[in-house]
Amino acid sequence: MSKKRFEDKVVLITGASMGIGKATALDLSKEGAKIALVSRSKDKLDRVAAEIKQYGNDVIVIPTDVSLVAEVNNMVSQVISRFGRIDYLFNNAGSSYVGKVDQDDFIENVKKMFDVDYLGTVYTTRAVLPHMKKQGSGHIMNMSSVVGKKAFPRFGGYSSIMHAISGFTDALRQELRGTGINVSIIHPALTQTNLLNHVNPADMPPPFKSMTPIAVDKVSKSVIDGFYYNRSRLVVPYQPRFMFFWDLISPSIGDLIVRLLSNKHAASIIGTYRGSVYQHDTSV
Repeated sequence: MSKKRFEDKVVLITGASMGIGKATALDLSKEGAKIALVSRSKDKLDRVAAEIKQYGNDVIVIPTDVSLVAEVNNMVSQVISRFGRIDYLFNNAGSSYVGKVDQDDFIENVKKMFDVDYLGTVYTTRAVLPHMKKQGSGHIMNMSSVVGKKAFPRFGGYSSIMHAISGFTDALRQELRGTGINVSIIHPALTQTNLLNHVNPADMPPPFKSMTPIAVDKVSKSVIDGFYYNRSRLVVPYQPRFMFFWDLISPSIGDLIVRLLSNKHAASIIGTYRGSVYQHDTSV
């Protein structure tokens, strides 16, 4: 039997209780990794851990609010105490809010996302870095989004946070050059998770109403390939790359493409609509 790609590697995953984080944890377990599962819900993490144990892999559950630096530092200490090292970090914890810039709750929602999505990524990265530097090796991957490269209407707050994570990751990658620590970022398109369960379908960003979400497994496999092949930037699926290119040429063209994505016929031609749209997960 061939050696598994992540045999005995230690992977820390935040936001691991469901969605992309859960799928990535399960896929990495199949590849032989030891997993540290992190999110706020112990019950949900325990259920993921039970699935992982079916593969005979070592796993630790650490309920943590990544917006609180003391909890993050304690969580990383527990991972080191258990496994002695951290080879891979997937900063995946996050929340999202939809609303126009002039809505009354816009600032409040941006602050919440900033604390969890952005500062959670920064806190966890900073807590892990000393251990990776001591090892002389490691790989950090941060979760952003397609809207972390090109904003959509009604997603100004979330897009701002995703852009901030992109900037943080870009700087970090350059700062760590030559240390043996690799840094990556992933920009998925709309994914079928529970991230937007709180949003009324009528209030969704217009392009999302005519877009077929990608499966979490597609994103998780991209994360794993990104780790294994050391890819600095991943975009899933391929179609958004054309939007990014044309947006660089002219923001007006980029805005036009966003408007076209709101039309199911145009989205079908582009390849982002394949007969279904985002569905709220009622099982959560």
